[in-house]
Amino acid sequence: MNLLMVDPIEEGKYRRGKNCVHIMKLFDEILSGRIELSQLSEYLTNNVIVNVPSHSVHSLIAGRDRKTYIVEPGRKNIDINSSDRDFMVLTNFPVSDNFDNEYKNVEGPGKDRYIKAYEVITNNKETFNIETGLKLLKGTAQQSGDYPTQISLIFVPEESKVHFTLNGDFTKIFEFSFIHKQIQSFEGFTSNKSLKLTKKGVLLSELEDW
Repeated sequence: MNLLMVDPIEEGKYRRGKNCVHIMKLFDEILSGRIELSQLSEYLTNNVIVNVPSHSVHSLIAGRDRKTYIVEPGRKNIDINSSDRDFMVLTNFPVSDNFDNEYKNVEGPGKDRYIKAYEVITNNKETFNIETGLKLLKGTAQQSGDYPTQISLIFVPEESKVHFTLNGDFTKIFEFSFIHKQIQSFEGFTSNKSLKLTKKGVLLSELEDW
């Protein structure tokens, strides 16, 4: 699951009401396992997802068996499983407003990164791997502006592992294992390092010192 900024609309603003659920509560419900992805379609039908106060975001939610949803508060939610798409890209414009457009004709903030990612995935679907994914993320990372990229990651569900980089620096690649709850140096480090992840979490600054 991720959270990306998107242009606000009145219908998606935070409010209280019957069956109104703010998106961070939805996050908590899914990550805690209280809502299975197999139940999400019905949940989204029966509830109105809104933003938290003073923010406007949307989210791509992906899980086992390629179950994937895009949730856009105030806009249309998208069940990728019921479409003819075999992959999805999310940047900073509302996908639901552009869903029927050919990918080169999308409009909105982040469209350049969207188009580039879409083309790379399309041209490498049969051979897509960690290396291809990291090259794609490097090519679409924001190195300047108000919101430079802080973390880029590739999830490998078959291995229960995540490979990630920090602050747009793709010379150092970290690896996190969900099975061992451990972060370790993977590539580009002068020495091997590892850190057991506890409920306390880890600060970005701790990893930046590796």
